[in-house]
Amino acid sequence: MLRPPSCFWILLAMLLLVSNVGMAQTAQTASAAQKAPSKLALRHQDREECTKQAVQQNIAERDRAAPVRNCMAERQASRKASKK
Repeated sequence: MLRPPSCFWILLAMLLLVSNVGMAQTAQTASAAQKAPSKLALRHQDREECTKQAVQQNIAERDRAAPVRNCMAERQASRKASKK
């Protein structure tokens, strides 16, 4: 029969092994997401970039909706044109 300290070390080792397997699977899915970003991810990128541009142009926050929307539409249109 195993003594309590021995059981502790065995359980700790098993926990570390299981967590490493989980990390490896997460890394694979993250690398797959970088290869082909989803539409939602592209939309978030576009919104961030267009909002940064609007801030740099000193557009008031209450007036930013239309310029950001137009910028996002232009970026999406250029992306679609480059696919063709």
